Amino acid sequence: MGLRTSSIEDDDFAFITYHNKGLSSATEADSREGEEEKNEDLLRVRRDAFWSYCGPLLEPDGTQLPPSLGEWSAAALTGSVLGRLLPFLAFVNDFIAERGLDHYWLTIRATTPTAEYDQPRWHTDDMFFSRSSESSSSTPPQPRSWWSLSKPKGEEAVGHDGQQQQQLDLETDWKVCTTLLGPSTLFVPAPHQPHARERQRLAKEASRRANDHACHSIRCVGCATAADAVRLDLDGSLRDLGVVQAGPGQCAFFRIGPERGAVHSEPCMNGGAAEVDGDTDDGSRGRGRIFVNVVPGRREELERLVGKWGMEFPRSWWIAPSSSVVSPCSATRKSGGGDGG
Repeated sequence: MGLRTSSIEDDDFAFITYHNKGLSSATEADSREGEEEKNEDLLRVRRDAFWSYCGPLLEPDGTQLPPSLGEWSAAALTGSVLGRLLPFLAFVNDFIAERGLDHYWLTIRATTPTAEYDQPRWHTDDMFFSRSSESSSSTPPQPRSWWSLSKPKGEEAVGHDGQQQQQLDLETDWKVCTTLLGPSTLFVPAPHQPHARERQRLAKEASRRANDHACHSIRCVGCATAADAVRLDLDGSLRDLGVVQAGPGQCAFFRIGPERGAVHSEPCMNGGAAEVDGDTDDGSRGRGRIFVNVVPGRREELERLVGKWGMEFPRSWWIAPSSSVVSPCSATRKSGGGDGG
């Protein structure tokens, strides 16, 4: 299947080839549709929209994908994305299963050409399943070691009902992403990652001191001002460190969290010449970007997470924010020949 790297457990991030021939032959995955190769050539993003799925690993042959994926694709894209998506699904399923996990939160984000990221947004991703993020505690979760990524933190915890229950704060501290169309995510080169994390920490501290305020809204102007200040600071202080990107047919494995998180940014995606860098050009400049983000986990932590929002599990849905289109959230069940909901 894919080409594994031998020591990614020691890395902040790593690029892994999952499709040996790159995107040029990706249509082999669903050549049965006849017109797929033509659709690949026509693939472009026509509307900003994302599709999310939270549940067991999807079958990579494309026969049992949630219907909402097709609805999202028809609304957001011209042409079919399956020839590019299915080889990645086959790889990431194996990659995750080999590490003792069997569920994920998968998001596919389609973005039309935009100048929003002409200035990089250097950052590290937060821990996805952090129990501390649901409480008043400001203590960051502790990083997990490679061999305990999928193991519960600590021993058994006593629930409020007095029953022994396994703690659900499993906190895998890594994720996988790839780009099916357009430029790939930017990463600060590995030798400079510790320096970049320290620069980020200092920039955030300086911004908090300069923009001290009481936050009363999820769209807080004070928080936005602080974030802009950090973005400007890091754009200047990290500019000379260089960037690296995954190539066509590659995905990025990277750490999340404050201690080992890989410093990365969305790429320039304005459709101009600055959008591509070196051998990352797959001929898709100006056609938008299709980005896939995979957060692995176990059923318990994912089910608890969507349950906070009153959602059934498993679940898939899609949203097109600019046009206020929101799909009905549909439960996804593996039964019979497809998904019910």
